[in-house]
Amino acid sequence: MRKKLLVTFGCLCSLVGFTQNDCAEAIKLGQTYMMGTSTTKPDYAKAYATLQNCVSQGDPKSLAISAEMLLAGMGVEKNEQLAFEYMKKAADQKYGYAEYRLGLYYRQGIGCPVDLVRSLVSLANATLHGNEEAGYYMGYIALKGQGVGQNYEAAFSWLERSQNPMAKYWLSYCHYFGYGVPKDTNKAIEYCNQSDTPASKQLLKHIAENAKEKLAATIDSQLNEAETAQNTAIAPEAIEKVTIETPKQTENKTLKSKYLNGKWKGKLIELEWSGKQITQILPVSCELEAQDDKNLNCKWEINNTTSQVPALWIDNGVYFKQLHMVLDLPLSDNPNVNTIDWHLLSAQVEFKTINDKTYLIGNLKTYTQQWKEPGPPMRVILKQVEEGEEDDFTSEELLAISQQKEHFIVLYPNPFVSNVLISYALETDAQVSVKVYDLNGNPLPATLEPGAMQTAGEHHYTLDGTGLKPGMYIVQVTVNDQTYSRIVIKQ
Repeated sequence: MRKKLLVTFGCLCSLVGFTQNDCAEAIKLGQTYMMGTSTTKPDYAKAYATLQNCVSQGDPKSLAISAEMLLAGMGVEKNEQLAFEYMKKAADQKYGYAEYRLGLYYRQGIGCPVDLVRSLVSLANATLHGNEEAGYYMGYIALKGQGVGQNYEAAFSWLERSQNPMAKYWLSYCHYFGYGVPKDTNKAIEYCNQSDTPASKQLLKHIAENAKEKLAATIDSQLNEAETAQNTAIAPEAIEKVTIETPKQTENKTLKSKYLNGKWKGKLIELEWSGKQITQILPVSCELEAQDDKNLNCKWEINNTTSQVPALWIDNGVYFKQLHMVLDLPLSDNPNVNTIDWHLLSAQVEFKTINDKTYLIGNLKTYTQQWKEPGPPMRVILKQVEEGEEDDFTSEELLAISQQKEHFIVLYPNPFVSNVLISYALETDAQVSVKVYDLNGNPLPATLEPGAMQTAGEHHYTLDGTGLKPGMYIVQVTVNDQTYSRIVIKQ
């Protein structure tokens, strides 16, 4: 982290061009202290102190550098609130780098509550003021739908404005696979050649090896495989036809944990970010045993790896405690990394009857520390296997899903470090309360809304988790007589 900040600060300092010579000199001297020389070691405290006269004058670059040092605790005691204050003062002067960083502060809740709207405004302003990182980042979060609605058109608009090499990489990636645009290998190669990055070089290698065609053939084979005692066949036409009702739309609004008892077998389907194209299919099996109304034992097997973990059953959702699945990366952008470790957080589930058979279909939420971001849409489609019964899926049965509505409660980010944004949308005016419970049995951490009449539309709350211990917490929203619950994880 410190090495990365040193590089960032070094670049930032080397690009200065002040009219105030004293601040320009102070920044150069601060850079010398920060980087050290052939005869002296880095002295972060002196570097920080050197900038403070210019900070008091409101110099934007000095403010931004000091903010980053405060955030990292370099040469000064770590102080997120003061870091935010300094960065905002720099951003208010239309300094693009500070606007970009302020956008990330708002997005991550650094020294302030999570505020996605202000984050987007600050990032957009940074792009207008020439910061290439901001434009790339705006495109990236729209591409993957991270805290904003997934939207290829918006993503491409931002990525095409940015000269950041990784923006060119993602444009080439989407053109190659046809994500949001028609497949166009020539355009993919053109964008790759504009991006001198390891990821782009790896993608060019995949293109040369016809990786797309090989992957498509593999998926097609899996979709049309014959049924056996070992394989659960899956119908390709089902992907476009089956949708899942949310619990409030079904007759059986609240499922019971005992309904999950037994052995289940089926498929895990990974999709690209819009949820419209399959990127990977894997066989999966699990065994669930309800201990009581809320506690489950889960045995999960995928990719030749078996895990056994406890789980919680809340509001038609299974929440796993430390369940990981290591999956292959068929088209990795790093030649030295061919797998990814997904932390399986939860599965919002629904039973669906198709062709007189009942299936358990789940919408998975995942997170990876490798990329520090949530995973793409993933679904599991499972059939219960009775004792002595062979797996009998047929290719005609509709088992897969491509669309599944989000949970009523939307959390961002999850897992979280400092604070988390809690939001929901009411279809009509209703009496609402919002509370947070500690799964470890400690006193109620927060009552965000004790009870009030709210109008139809979106509503947002921020849970300040700086004083909470790491672990799992239940966010519970009661709308009239209907209660919705979802677990959020504090890292």
